Amino acid sequence: MSTAQLPPPSSTPGPHPEGPSSRRYSADATILLLGSFGAGKKTLGLIASVALRRRLIDFDAFFRDQFQYSPQGFIAQHGFKRYREVEIELSRHILTRYQTGCVIAGLGFAGSPAQRQLLGTFAQHHPIVYVRRRKADLQNCIEINPDTFDHIFEIENAFFESCSNFDFFNIPQESSPLADNQIYAPLKLKEVERIFLAFLHRIFGTPHKQLFSADPLSATHTYALDLCVEQLETDLDTECLDAGADAIYLTLCHAQYSCDKILAVLSGYVALLREHTRIPIIIDAQMDPEKDSTGYFEFLETVALRIAPDAFTCVLQNKEMVRRIYATKGHSKMIALYHQKGPLGVEMSPSEIPNLRMWLEDPGFDALRIIGQHAVAEDALTCVAFRQMLTHALNIPVIAYNSDPDERASILLNPTLSPIRVRPGHDPILSLRDMQHALNSLSLRPNKLFKIVGQDLRHSLSPAMHNAAYASCGLPYMYDYNEVQSFREIEVMLRAPSFEDLLGGLIISLPFKNDVLPLLDEISPDARDINAVNTVVLEHKVQPNGVRTPFYRGYNTDYIGIKDCVHSHLSPANAIRGGSTALIIGAGGMAHAAVYACYQLGVRQIFVYNRTLSNAQNLAHYYKKWARSKGDNIFNLEVLQSKENPWPSDFRLPTIVISCIPGRHVGTQLPVIFQVSDSWLGSRTGGVFVEVGYGPSKTSLMEQMTPWSMKGWVIVDGLKVLVKQGITQYELFTQRPAPVHVMRRAVQEEAIKKGYFYMS
Repeated sequence: MSTAQLPPPSSTPGPHPEGPSSRRYSADATILLLGSFGAGKKTLGLIASVALRRRLIDFDAFFRDQFQYSPQGFIAQHGFKRYREVEIELSRHILTRYQTGCVIAGLGFAGSPAQRQLLGTFAQHHPIVYVRRRKADLQNCIEINPDTFDHIFEIENAFFESCSNFDFFNIPQESSPLADNQIYAPLKLKEVERIFLAFLHRIFGTPHKQLFSADPLSATHTYALDLCVEQLETDLDTECLDAGADAIYLTLCHAQYSCDKILAVLSGYVALLREHTRIPIIIDAQMDPEKDSTGYFEFLETVALRIAPDAFTCVLQNKEMVRRIYATKGHSKMIALYHQKGPLGVEMSPSEIPNLRMWLEDPGFDALRIIGQHAVAEDALTCVAFRQMLTHALNIPVIAYNSDPDERASILLNPTLSPIRVRPGHDPILSLRDMQHALNSLSLRPNKLFKIVGQDLRHSLSPAMHNAAYASCGLPYMYDYNEVQSFREIEVMLRAPSFEDLLGGLIISLPFKNDVLPLLDEISPDARDINAVNTVVLEHKVQPNGVRTPFYRGYNTDYIGIKDCVHSHLSPANAIRGGSTALIIGAGGMAHAAVYACYQLGVRQIFVYNRTLSNAQNLAHYYKKWARSKGDNIFNLEVLQSKENPWPSDFRLPTIVISCIPGRHVGTQLPVIFQVSDSWLGSRTGGVFVEVGYGPSKTSLMEQMTPWSMKGWVIVDGLKVLVKQGITQYELFTQRPAPVHVMRRAVQEEAIKKGYFYMS
């Protein structure tokens, strides 16, 4: 339809309810998890209760406490009719008493009309999540003949769908195409934890930063990987999901979103995408103009919004339905979708903009995606001018391009969420690499140089890691190293006019991470707290007189790499609690970052052991003073003077041990011999050992820790830390999501080539 066919909006704005059915809840609203036996409700409940600091109410355990029977035992003793009666009484008691600050796992299985009504009332002000699992996995949990199971499954599924307002598909990690069967079993839950907690953060609209790149809706040349359901039904290479795109358009046609089982199907597909990528997912249902729009809007309201997408597109049609979708969307972003029959900028006149603006402001879209057709190459610049006009007039991000195969340029020049393909086909949509190459040829993506500077860098794997990532994504960047002996050389490099236009940033290696601080225009709060910068991003600012001047921003990614490695390898048995203790080995710059990483994870009892006692004492003094300045009276950091000393009896044995000792002496191939007391490693639940450094041989500490892997200790080598912090550096440098699998593979291949030790 053309813009002229847009019906005029009503003169009064529609309601924007944030109460019943709005999918917006108070920050402490209790979360209720429903699902079949074996779906994983209790496990997810435990994850949520620990991470969100809420009380866990397990219905089965609560039932047992009240009646001294399990639900199944009660039925065997008193019959199903009596069970239904006590189940609804107990459900009403739980839902009335625990309305805030809790996670309720399960609520019986009888599925009575009275319970459906009770849950419907609760759902008006609380998120009720239907936890799904593959049908075959659920059937394996109980011994019952297939026909009976199918009958029960269909009844339960209908009941849970009718009583819940969200869907979460719980994918068993052992079935994941990328799952590593060698991983310590409890750690397979860490991916489930990451995905489920991000899901809850989307429900409550709480900040949950997974990326350090630009906002996908910013006009910085961002891209959305265009995926259709058919691709997910085939043997899709899941690595392509993590290849540098800013978001994913998951497109569905009318036949797909109108099928009977679409809720379960879509929930499973989104779970697969969440498992293999950190980027936002945009549900992009394509309305068939030949079909009644009722089914389209029903899909958005009753299916798409149940999976808490990051964003979804909504066609500008049927004002009342659009308002209704807005009122129930929760915290998902809403992108207006408009198709024009002709090329953009040709058929729409400026006089029609006010009508479009009123459509977008009521109810309140977050962006506009407008697509033209039947264009030719000459229409590209007209499209660009049209998008700029709309952006200024509408004051929201505008995604605008022509979809005709003869006019690819408008997609290339569109700066916000342009569609890309895994591989370019016959349509106008290109791959990310092709898009970046084209931008470079137009000087819209200029060449940049990044360097790591410091002493003894020939062994560094960072150049191989970053250059592989740049090449994979088509970025015209290069990463190199410079060995320097004095900080003066770094200062000259930063100030050299010949570098200003080409240099994009520096990685500051030892021993200059403190020296660089005075040269920086801005330092991130984390780096300021640690008092060390290892990543400098060079930007340029234009002064009022038109002069372009360099602007240096400093970050510390060392602590992020350490923190992420500890968090992702810490088993649920060692989840950080009030009494958790960490041991930091070493007292240099990386030890500073390790202490801060533990602090950010919630550890308040930290011990430091270093052969040079005065250095350890200086580290302890710095952080004690820092904690006092923050008003933290709980934090405690003590120095262990000798490995012969017993562990302090007032503190638990550490479940986190981080070695910040280099693998070899600087300038030589001689290994550093360093060990700790075995008595310090006696935690009954084991823990996680992270070695920050890497090199050509297995360190003495790694040798000491390896046998402890049989006693619950998870061993993490320095290459994993390198990749984790490298991901953050890449995203700070490029303002683009990192291709994680490319970086990880490059590090492993380069380590093998150089003969370095790494754990497969």
